[in-house]
Amino acid sequence: MMDRSRLSRLLVLALPAIAEQFLMTMVNYVDTAMVGSLGANATAAIAVTASSTWLIGGILSAAGVGFSVQVAYSVGAGDAPQVKKIIRQALLLALIIGFSVLAICQAIAHQLPVWLGAAPEILTDARSYIRIYMLAIPFNCINGTFSAILRCMGDTKTPMRLNTGSNLMNVVLNFLFIFPTRRLEVFGGMTVPGLGLGVTGAAIASAMSMATVGIILLLIIFRRKSPYRISLKESYRPDKAVIGRAVRLGLPVLAERVLMSGGQVFMTKMVSGLGTVALAANHVAVTAEGISYMPAFGVSFAATTMVGQSLGAKDSDSAKYYGKLAGWVGFAMSTFMGVILFALSVPLGSIFSSDPAVISLAARMLRLVAFAEPMFGVSIVLTGALRGAGDTRYPMFVSLLCMIGLRCVLAPIFIFGLKMDLAAVWLAMDIDLIARGILCIVRFRSGKYMKYAGQLSD
Repeated sequence: MMDRSRLSRLLVLALPAIAEQFLMTMVNYVDTAMVGSLGANATAAIAVTASSTWLIGGILSAAGVGFSVQVAYSVGAGDAPQVKKIIRQALLLALIIGFSVLAICQAIAHQLPVWLGAAPEILTDARSYIRIYMLAIPFNCINGTFSAILRCMGDTKTPMRLNTGSNLMNVVLNFLFIFPTRRLEVFGGMTVPGLGLGVTGAAIASAMSMATVGIILLLIIFRRKSPYRISLKESYRPDKAVIGRAVRLGLPVLAERVLMSGGQVFMTKMVSGLGTVALAANHVAVTAEGISYMPAFGVSFAATTMVGQSLGAKDSDSAKYYGKLAGWVGFAMSTFMGVILFALSVPLGSIFSSDPAVISLAARMLRLVAFAEPMFGVSIVLTGALRGAGDTRYPMFVSLLCMIGLRCVLAPIFIFGLKMDLAAVWLAMDIDLIARGILCIVRFRSGKYMKYAGQLSD
């Protein structure tokens, strides 16, 4: 019989995170639609660099996992001084990682679109977008790290408010930076100022929005009244034990994201060879698909928190129950979203492009991937549960097997051997996502992940 009190507690944490993911996705929809109104070339210029920005985001989020899981465990154990120590170490490492990644990315920004196969007509815009977007990397690292830490403290509302506000700010700035000054026939007619910067304007808007939320998060951890508030007067000397655990927990996550993003870079390069329409349609479909797995990510954050806090309180039975419960909730929500994705494939594609060929092809891809969403949702949620227990290695191996061993092998076979179009890439992705769900279920049911829980404290 389902424990309603535990379900209620899980949903209290999950629902704000789900709302955050939905609101961020909706704003991303508007963002993509604004750029899409400039034409297929503008969409393709951002699409060709998307896999690289995902990779950067993955690198930065690894730090968040490494520290946030420790925070969840220490909160569950009622050890406030340890929580504060972990937060100080997280800030130190986030700054080091953020500025290091920024330096590397700026050094390769000029050549990156070329390496990714950008067509000559989109090269200038692609270079401009990636170089400006990357300026916000240190703030993005702070955002990823401390949003994760707040969630693992049990505060999912603050990240929701901040990240939603950041994305709304991005839309407003897009409106001002992308388009030229123009007259709109609203409220009796009004002139709206604009810089007319196109793709470059979209990059500036994104960078400014990410920088703003990073600065606000810094103010929160230093100024908000809380048992876990830190001060500049406290010690920031590197702590080998805390950083060592963060590295042990974070490196597999980093490797997983690198594998995923590396595979996506490979797939983007293959899609680029199918033409500008296919590249634009792929980007539109990927963006539209984002709505289907947002609930699973929200439940995943809650699963990490509840599993980690339960283990910190030495309650392994609750940790197992929360993981199982989260898995079922994630499956139900993802199944529903898969149905929505299939039924609304054409309207969703129409949001982001005015090109009929792009819309038609994107809609086909959305209908194809809808069948894999339930198992993909399960894999997302159970990955969060495994991480809450300190098992970050298994998801890495799943990514290696499914992305590299399945998706990157099958897609070329489908394209070159079976002479398929863009559907080859999405069919290979379906097989990948379903396999992920099966493998994560097998791992969770085995209980082997529990052996890592003892390594989350001194």
